[in-house]
Amino acid sequence: MGQADGGPSGRPGLAPRGRHHRPRQLRGGPPRGPAWLGSRLMGTPTPAPSPTGTHEDMGSPKTPPSGGASPTPEPSPGSLKDPHGVDISRHDTGSAERERKKNVEELKPTEPPNANGTFDIRPGHVYYASGLVSNEQFEFHKSATGLLGSVGGWSQTQVAGKGHGADAFADAYKDVARRFLQVWARALQSIEGVVIGLTETANNYQRADWASRQANKRHSLEMPPLQSPPVCAGKTTYDDVSSIRWTGTGDDSGPILAWAGNGPDWLADTFKEAFEHGLRLGKTVEITPGAQTDELRAIGDAWQAVGKAAKEHAKGFADCIAYITDGGNSEWQAAMNSFCQTIWGTTAWGRTRGADAKEVPRDTPGARDWKTNPKDSPSARRPIIEVLAKTGDELHKAFHDAADAADKCRETTSRLGAEAAKATVKDLTVDLDLMELTRLTATLAFGEIVMTFRSHMDKTGADAAVEACHAAFHEAAGKVRALMAELDEAYLSAPTFEAEAARARAFGARALDEFRPRHRWTRDGHTDLGIYQVDLASTEWLENSHTATRHVGLTDEQLAQRLRDDLKKGPRPIVEGQPPPAWPHGQPFPANASTFKDLDSAQRATQYNIDKHSEEITAWIEDQKSAAKPTPLELKVDNTPYGETGRSIDRQHMRDDPFPASKAEDTYGVKSKLVYNEDLDPPFVVMTSMPIVGEKAN
Repeated sequence: MGQADGGPSGRPGLAPRGRHHRPRQLRGGPPRGPAWLGSRLMGTPTPAPSPTGTHEDMGSPKTPPSGGASPTPEPSPGSLKDPHGVDISRHDTGSAERERKKNVEELKPTEPPNANGTFDIRPGHVYYASGLVSNEQFEFHKSATGLLGSVGGWSQTQVAGKGHGADAFADAYKDVARRFLQVWARALQSIEGVVIGLTETANNYQRADWASRQANKRHSLEMPPLQSPPVCAGKTTYDDVSSIRWTGTGDDSGPILAWAGNGPDWLADTFKEAFEHGLRLGKTVEITPGAQTDELRAIGDAWQAVGKAAKEHAKGFADCIAYITDGGNSEWQAAMNSFCQTIWGTTAWGRTRGADAKEVPRDTPGARDWKTNPKDSPSARRPIIEVLAKTGDELHKAFHDAADAADKCRETTSRLGAEAAKATVKDLTVDLDLMELTRLTATLAFGEIVMTFRSHMDKTGADAAVEACHAAFHEAAGKVRALMAELDEAYLSAPTFEAEAARARAFGARALDEFRPRHRWTRDGHTDLGIYQVDLASTEWLENSHTATRHVGLTDEQLAQRLRDDLKKGPRPIVEGQPPPAWPHGQPFPANASTFKDLDSAQRATQYNIDKHSEEITAWIEDQKSAAKPTPLELKVDNTPYGETGRSIDRQHMRDDPFPASKAEDTYGVKSKLVYNEDLDPPFVVMTSMPIVGEKAN
């Protein structure tokens, strides 16, 4: 059945949720949004009484929170609609940014979470945090569009110049830049999931709290105001950067433009043409036209700037989440650390990888750790951000190195050309009378000028300079292309919108209950009746529960990534003359890697599984009361009334395929694992719940 963060599944009551973009308050029902956002609307249960009273939205905090390492971040953008209700915020005009800032400012509570000496999170704080994250998302998006403004115009086309080295560099840059922007776009969607998830969880809390008080006849008021999520950047695909590859025709006379001062001006036209022709005797023509080095350096500078911006955005995101984090609560802080790491690509099964994205020992210099570590601060472990920043720095260096090589080559060939030109003029104009000078300017003398120029030109020196330039561009191209491996890993690891929405709903739900170890929405007496209401979001991290953080919103490729990384035994090489190993690519620890589509589908399937096994759960609870050591209980059903439950890959496919993403299949069943905790009501936690293949219901 339907489920909300604020209350259990399987009972009437909690209103549906959706993904929305209108920044206004609604009463009596869920906000609605554009069709492209998809719908999560479904019936949800009436929760049990809440220990809290009505939470009212508040205006602005005056002091920073105690949780987290940073003060309350100030809002930057918010939302904008035209008079017809059409979202035009993506145009990002000055008025749109001011409007967004105003909208988020209106969400700002009057008092911060720690206003009364204790850390008390209310829905208004979570709404405001959602607004702050939306602002950070817009700033993140603006950094990418700003980059494209710097490296995507006509002035940047063909600036690598001509030559096989320049072509290799341009091609490598094109591929790396495209992948970089694809990673950035995926990260943008991850952030959007947090924006929507935080608002949804605050709305669910409002509904659940209202319904619980109504069930106890503590009031007969209408539904409290609900908040639509702040406007978001939406799904984005960035344009390619301008191609710097030379695709035109024509020549560049740069190497011999040193004519000035080497002869009379009235001979300039004749000699210049002859000198240009003379330069074609060697390799100089291979790099003519030459690179536009000022533009190359400017492109490199733009990439370094966006890499630095990525780190600032990650810090800003962590500051937003710190606003609703009590740093004095170790479990809360650990969850915040994990939450702010997973958005940047870490997983519970992540491995340590080198610059080539291959697994390496943890102490390897320059290695990057992709495993979530709750003990580390957000800034200590954010692999996607670090990959983006590294890419910016490396592109900056590569472009500057290439420009330096082109300048050095141009300086050498220009000097040699100027010396040859000077000697040619001297040879051909000494002791000439007027008639001979006139003959010199005639077409018949053109070949003589060319041959004389070539006799004075240091062809060997010029060719060596050109080869050095080619080599430098090829070296830069190799370094640029080497960035692809980590960018591919970052692209693979970036969480989906659904994954981050689930994690945000879980973190928000736990924060709204100050991370207390309890089932907040259990009705009095239900456990005694064998009615077990669970809420996955509001118990995430409790007893190491992890459905929302590990089993929601994964792509098929991310399922294969888990099988690749979550190994019981490492890869075994095939040895000639010996039987082939059973698991040449490594033996995965889990029997399968599976994922629910979103948190709502996870909640529905899990509650159905628990409802189907309520008698078994009751008997298990009785056994645990007298057990010397509690034992977990696994429950499963082969199908549910809701059709497909998710996607899964069996680990057996790893025997033949090191990355079996193509073997993912639809699932229809669900398996849940309960762990006993006598201090809870009901006395257990759903430690994990996951889809299983099962069988399609008739």
